[in-house]
Amino acid sequence: MILEKSLLKWIAANALGLGVGFIAYVQTFNLMEYGLDTWMHWRSEPPGQDAYASILVALLVGGAILGSAQALILRSRSARIVPWIVATAAGFGFLVILVWPLLAAEIFGRIPGPAEPIIVTVGGGSLAGVLQHLALRRQGIHAPKWLVRWILGLVASLVPTALLFISLEGLRVSLSWPMEVFLSGFMVAGVAAWISGKALFAALSEWPDSGHGKAGAV
Repeated sequence: MILEKSLLKWIAANALGLGVGFIAYVQTFNLMEYGLDTWMHWRSEPPGQDAYASILVALLVGGAILGSAQALILRSRSARIVPWIVATAAGFGFLVILVWPLLAAEIFGRIPGPAEPIIVTVGGGSLAGVLQHLALRRQGIHAPKWLVRWILGLVASLVPTALLFISLEGLRVSLSWPMEVFLSGFMVAGVAAWISGKALFAALSEWPDSGHGKAGAV
């Protein structure tokens, strides 16, 4: 099946947005925790108990990058882009409701397996989707089908993401941490966008004032 050009753009924007956003999340945290000691940036050290602010700022930065990438596509489809970006960043920021207690219990960063990447990508993406949906509702756009498919897509993306990393491990391909982080975000958001994109576009097209490029500018 050949995907529509608009859907392909949406998938690419989401995949690249969360891929880069996830790297920005990690790097922002490293900069706030270790400063210019770049040697520490390449070490996989669990965050300290006092890293509350660093994690919050890092999540906001990562979410803002994903929201900005999505806005590049949505600006021509009537969605107001500033509230969308703010909602995306805030959604990732609200993830501290889960992360901070784990940090206080000295669990976050020490859970075996890919728990932290899943928390950030799937958890952050889900919360961002809820706030994005509310932002659309304030504009008079109702997209509940998109929200459900977006969250289901985030969860379903864990399967191909796991298969990708298992395959790379089987081929003995060694990846740097930035590439591992990028691929995690890339796969999760790309799959979710593929599963839910048409539902979002359908909701936007049903809005009475959907004059492409009009309301989407602010």
